[in-house]
Formats: sequence, structure tokens, C-alpha cells
Amino acid sequence: MANSVIEEIRKFLHGDLDDGESVRQKYSRDASLFEIKPQAVIFPKDVDDIKNLVKFASKNKSVSLTARSGGTDMTGGPLTESLVLEFDKYFNQVKEVGPGYAITQPGVYYRDFEKATMKSNQLLPSYPASREICALGGMIANNSGGEKSLVYGKTQNYIQELKVVLADGNEYEVKKLSKAELNKKMRQGDFEGELYRKIYDLFEKKKEPIKESKPQVSKNSSGYNIWDVWDGENFDLTKLLVGSQGTLGIVTEAKLRLVQNKAHSGMLVVFLKDLNILGDLVNAVLPFKPMSFESFDDATLKLALKFFPGFLKLMGAKNLLSLGWSFLPEFWLILTYGTPKLVCLVEFEEDTEEEVVRKIKELQERLKNFPVKMKLAIKEKDEKKYWVIRRESFNLLRHKVAGKQTAPFIDDFIVRPEKLPEFLPKLDVIIKKYELHATIAGHVGDGNFHIIPLMVLANEEDRKKIPAALEEVINLVIEYKGSISAEHNDGLIRSPYLPKMFGETVYKIFEEVKSIFDPLNIFNPGKKVGASLDYTFQHMKKS
Repeated sequence: MANSVIEEIRKFLHGDLDDGESVRQKYSRDASLFEIKPQAVIFPKDVDDIKNLVKFASKNKSVSLTARSGGTDMTGGPLTESLVLEFDKYFNQVKEVGPGYAITQPGVYYRDFEKATMKSNQLLPSYPASREICALGGMIANNSGGEKSLVYGKTQNYIQELKVVLADGNEYEVKKLSKAELNKKMRQGDFEGELYRKIYDLFEKKKEPIKESKPQVSKNSSGYNIWDVWDGENFDLTKLLVGSQGTLGIVTEAKLRLVQNKAHSGMLVVFLKDLNILGDLVNAVLPFKPMSFESFDDATLKLALKFFPGFLKLMGAKNLLSLGWSFLPEFWLILTYGTPKLVCLVEFEEDTEEEVVRKIKELQERLKNFPVKMKLAIKEKDEKKYWVIRRESFNLLRHKVAGKQTAPFIDDFIVRPEKLPEFLPKLDVIIKKYELHATIAGHVGDGNFHIIPLMVLANEEDRKKIPAALEEVINLVIEYKGSISAEHNDGLIRSPYLPKMFGETVYKIFEEVKSIFDPLNIFNPGKKVGASLDYTFQHMKKS
């Protein structure tokens, strides 16, 4: 990008632009495998900045715009060779919290958003494990889910309205429309009216292949969500925008539905030495309708026990002795039972403590015939250590394992829980074939697993394993009619595989959606559609 382009942008920009080497290097990475250095990073100050940037990009073919906020994406979604738009500097206000809703800007970190909503005991329950470091813009872009998704579902369920700058450089309010409201929109003679007409016509014309291609799993972030936009009565473009990774427009504000936080919770912790029973265990637990059913493996537990000082701050423990004391049951378990292969967290939330205890006791009775160890965690401090381990598992790997890097490339597949007894042994064969030393965590109740290998990315032999192992895992997931991404989305790592997962007919629908929203391809190009495997693997980081 020529310096003249940067100087042109500076003339109309109210916010900040930084094309210094250190900033470009910082924004060349997220939490993924990849490294791509942008030409500049822009910190838009207001909506006019974004409008003007979109209009400028539409006239300059060398310019594209990629939104970013927390930078915790594991797919390379916010990486670009052109312009990064960073939202956490100026678009960082929770504008309003009311009964059952909140209005927020995309650069607000979830941890701050929750502090604001919990003042009235309200919660956005679709937060991911990275809740302490992710932002709302990324949650919307990826259609994030997390530990409460088993009951509450994903972020798309909580979007009431979005404000979005579209490809004509204007900001629009997008929300669910009735058939009458849709007809009114389609009669408009402007860009918005044309967009609604074209999307409606596309979805009517391709009704059958759309219906037939819907992933038969509880969560999906792959492709564009073409399945939930039009039900014959209501037309809701927020369903397309959520999970689109900023490829259809730039979100400037969101109105989100909130739920009341339950007063009491408790957990049954289940320790497994034999992963072969996991599928049967899941199917035994689910009828009890837990709020959360999470897991982490022995490698993650060992990291947690090894790095006590890091957990001191996270758990709010006053001293190392109290933290060590809280882990005595786990040390004793390892000494007497051996290191469990998987730790499962089955949490119940209810309005009374008595109801929580009753459900946990009933589940405990049901699982007595399984070869597992169990521990009750009724008090908040007992639950907290397990949640900290689960939520911080990826960060432990990223920051604590010297000489190796996290390699999230098979980190987000999902299959139906009843298929786990067949699926998991076949997955294990692939992991062992490629000698992938990995941690396993995830939402076991959904059949959604996060497998994070630790690799030496500077080593060519390790790098060669990635495309081969990825291909085999994706083929296995497709064989079992799952999704290659339940939560983390497609980005650089999975976008090239969308034709394989959905077939060419549906992939062409994705391409048409992109073309209707973004005819000049200025919003985060190369993600979702137009992706290249060669480009993806040419941009893997080496350190």
C-alpha cells in the first residue's frame, strides 16, 4: 500500500492510524497458527470514521478492512495484509443496561460487560472460555458459545438488533422483520432495499438445498448461517451477520438479550481413567439436564498443579498455602487412583440450593456403576478452581510451555454426543499416527472438543504434520455428519474446507451471500469464501 494512501486516510480520520513496525508486528498475530502483517492499524473514533473508511476502500482496490477487538481468535480471522480496524480503544462503552437487554459497542471486553450487567443480576450466557480476555465484537463475529451453551445456546440467540456499516458506507439498523416489514424494506430503492431483495430471492430460490444442508449438531459456526434467516414468517439478517467474521459489514453497536443469573450452583466433578467410556457417560448425564457439562484432560490438570503461582491471582487466593490446600484432594486422587485421563465438570444452576443438591445426588447415584471417581463441589470456592483450570487451559499452554507453541488446527469440531463411542477411538488413531502431543478440553455435553497440540513450529517436520492431520480429522468429522467448527469459526484455517463440508451447491450460496453484501470484497477478504489452502499454510508462524 502506497504511502499516499495512508496519507489520504489521515486527512479524514478522526481517530488514530499507526503504521509503525512495532504495531504492525503486534497486529500480525492473534491466538492462531498464523502471522500476517497489516499495512497499518486504524483506531476509528466514531461511526463517521468507519463510514468514510468504507467509502474510501470502495474507491481504492488496494484497500480492504478487517475488524478486530480482543485479538483472541484462534483461526486467523482478524489477520490481513491491508488495514486492521481496532475497536477496543474508542468503541468500548456499554451504553445501556435495561431489564432483559444491554446495548454495547464491539470493543467492550466481556469481563467489563458482565460487571455492568451483573449490577442488575443479568447475564449474557454465551460467553466463551476466553471470557476474561475476549471482546463482544469477536463474540458476535464468531457466534461464540461456551460452558452454558448446552442450555442457553450461542450468541446468535441473544442478538436483538445490530447497527452495521454496509458496503455503501452507510450505517443501518438490522433486526428481525415480519413479512410486512420485509416487503416494505424490499420496496426501497436504495442499497439496503436491493440487499434485502437479493437475499430474499436467493433464499427462496435455494430453499431446498439450504434446508437439506443444515448441520445436524447443536452448534455450528462454519459457513454463513443461511438456515435461520427466513422461516416463512420472520426475516432476520442478524443471523447472517453473527458468525460472519466481519466479511459482510462492520458492526458498530449491538443490542443483546440478557437472562437472569441463577442464585445457586453446584458441581459434580467426575474423574475418568478410561476414555472409552466417555460416550456412554455423556449419554447417562444429559438426561439430568445440567447447565454445563465441560471437560479437561490430564495434561491440563498437570499444568494447573505445576503452575500454582499463576493460579494464585486467577483464583483470588490470599496465599500460596491456601491455594495448595484447595488442591489436596486432587493430589490425593492422583496418589490413590492415578492421574485421570479426563476431568468432567457437570454443573447445575437452580433458584434454590436444595434443588442443586438434589440433582447432583441423583446424578451421583446414576453414575455409581461407572468406573469413575466423583467429587461434590457445592461451595463456590470449590467450583472456582475447576472453572479456572477449564477456562484458562489454552492460556496455560500459550504462556507456560517453554519451547513449544499452541497449534490450534483441530480445535473446534463437533459431533452428536451419541456418536462419541465410535468417533473418539478413530480420532485417537489420527492423533497417535501424527504424534500430536495435545491437550483436550471442551464442551463434552455437546460433543464439541478443543484439541490443542503443542508443537515446535520452527521445525519443518512438525509443520508438515498440520495439513495432513487436519485433512484426516475433517474427513472424519464429515463422515460422522458433524461440523468442523462449533464455536471458533472458519478464518484462515477452516475456510478452505467449506466446499468439502457443505458441497459445491451450498458453497456457491455462501459466495452469493458475500457478493450481495460486499460486491467489491472490501470486508475481511479471504475468510469464509475465496480462501486458499496454499495461502493459509504459507502464513503459518514459525515461532
